[in-house]
Amino acid sequence: MNEGRYGRFGALIGVAYVSSTHCRFLIYSTKNAEVLAYHELKLRQIVHNAGWLEYDPAEIWKHMQECIETAYKNLVILEISPHDIIAVSIVNQRGTTVLWHKQTGQALHNAIGWSDCRCTQILKSLLHNVKRNVNYVRGRSGLPLSSCFSALKIKWLLEHVPAVAKAVEDEQCLFGTLDSWLIWNLTGGVDVGVHSTDVTNAHYTSLMNVASQQWDAKLCNFFKLPMGILPRIRSNSEIYGYIVEGPLLGVPIAGVISEQPAALLGQLCVKAGQNVCTLDDSCFVLLNTAQQMVESENGLITGIAHKLGPTAATHFTLEGAISNAGSTVNWLRKGLRINTEINSNDNVVESLNTFIGENSMISSSCSSSMLNAECGLAAKRSEITFVPAFHGLYAPYWRYDARGIILGLTSQTTAENITQAAYEATGFQIYEVLQAFKRDTPNWDPACMQHVLTFGGEYAEDTHLVQFVADIIGWMLERPQTTSPAGIGAMIAAGVTMRIVSLPYATRMYAPPTDVFSPTTTQNRRELLYRRWDYAVKKCLHWNNYATYEADVELFSQRERDPNLPIRRSIPGSVFLTTSFAMLLLASFLKSNRLT
Repeated sequence: MNEGRYGRFGALIGVAYVSSTHCRFLIYSTKNAEVLAYHELKLRQIVHNAGWLEYDPAEIWKHMQECIETAYKNLVILEISPHDIIAVSIVNQRGTTVLWHKQTGQALHNAIGWSDCRCTQILKSLLHNVKRNVNYVRGRSGLPLSSCFSALKIKWLLEHVPAVAKAVEDEQCLFGTLDSWLIWNLTGGVDVGVHSTDVTNAHYTSLMNVASQQWDAKLCNFFKLPMGILPRIRSNSEIYGYIVEGPLLGVPIAGVISEQPAALLGQLCVKAGQNVCTLDDSCFVLLNTAQQMVESENGLITGIAHKLGPTAATHFTLEGAISNAGSTVNWLRKGLRINTEINSNDNVVESLNTFIGENSMISSSCSSSMLNAECGLAAKRSEITFVPAFHGLYAPYWRYDARGIILGLTSQTTAENITQAAYEATGFQIYEVLQAFKRDTPNWDPACMQHVLTFGGEYAEDTHLVQFVADIIGWMLERPQTTSPAGIGAMIAAGVTMRIVSLPYATRMYAPPTDVFSPTTTQNRRELLYRRWDYAVKKCLHWNNYATYEADVELFSQRERDPNLPIRRSIPGSVFLTTSFAMLLLASFLKSNRLT
């Protein structure tokens, strides 16, 4: 699909990528999605208090400028013509919130990261006003009430930063996620900067109507936020503006898409029923529902997959957001200084015996010299359950007040056991999301819901972790050998705008080799492990409810002894038994006192 006027790599597309940890600029060949040149810089994460996360917007802009210049120079060094760069696309982590002054172009406060939980008190107040109905705005936004979306972050800034309140009062305040911040600066900033965003980023603000894909006045009124600060919402594939300075002067910004939908597109999961999991510090599991907008009744997000053009049809997703995945392992390593390396000994899969069980087939894969000494002990020793709800649980619970818990510690517990429990926790949370997918799509053709999960992200490179997840969820995992799926997705979005790439072409030409991980556990073993996980989650959901602590513990204990307890304790059942007994007495009375 490339025209003959370009060099041997065809038309090139640059991708400006801001993740939760790095700024990157990658230059792709549209022929085969090969990265020809790139440069990245690590972002400084600013943490003032536990659960807070900020970034310096000026640093992000400076880093991106440096990344563009260095990647451009690297392309020249490789003797590839930079004039073949026909467009730039932007991909970013959703939810991170920036407010800046329209006249000065300066940020009014540090950008607040998507996972920042400083808005908990505001969330608590909102939930109190709506009788703790976490789904109060779901019908319009597709999202539950949560501190991870931009609306509450804007509200916090309005209430706690005088400069923000003053700029809003003077109608000089602009809001955007990181894509909007980059677009505005790349296209001229104060002078002629374009203030826009795309549908996938706008959706994660909790202010966009998911059906109309426009800002919703009722949602803005609910959160008490002014609509005048919001950027224009556009599709993922169109010309946003032109770069006004630097080596890419005059190049159009032709695509904008947020990180997780970009990964779905970049992993070429473009058909209904295909799943993708992106595992970084956090974890996102997306199900492509094509043009069907599925309203979740099981704690999932109704999201936007992509809209590849102003007049193109919108494709939707069901999504499960998991707050702590790779960050859990990172916390063990840096916070507790635990060695998180899994000792695989002679065989990688030996480490899996810790939760597979003594009688599983995989025990036979251990070397004969350690079959009795190692495998049997390993199978018995890991009874740890770790729920990493450091600042609440997201999908499918959406409980800001949940806290982390580790159960099953003994004097024999090792650092490796804790690490394995952290790996298992990621698998259990993914499993819960996949089960919610199934419950939300009961009428879907089972043929399109294959038990295959496409895996990607920074922590997906950890083979042990991927195998743990496969064994927990009981699905086959496919890990494409792609360095940056989200970057490819952004490149495709811009390529569609420039009419140099199409989805059929991308599916045919961009599919990489794939590593496959098959589950090695039995269904019974997985169910047993999940029951233990479910028990631990119930405990962490009510960890600080001291008023009912004793009653909760006793109830959990009774439920363990009597699985039918909830049924027998239900009011309808009690009424049924009482009325049945009364009817028997009445029948006996009438039988002995027949009318003559």
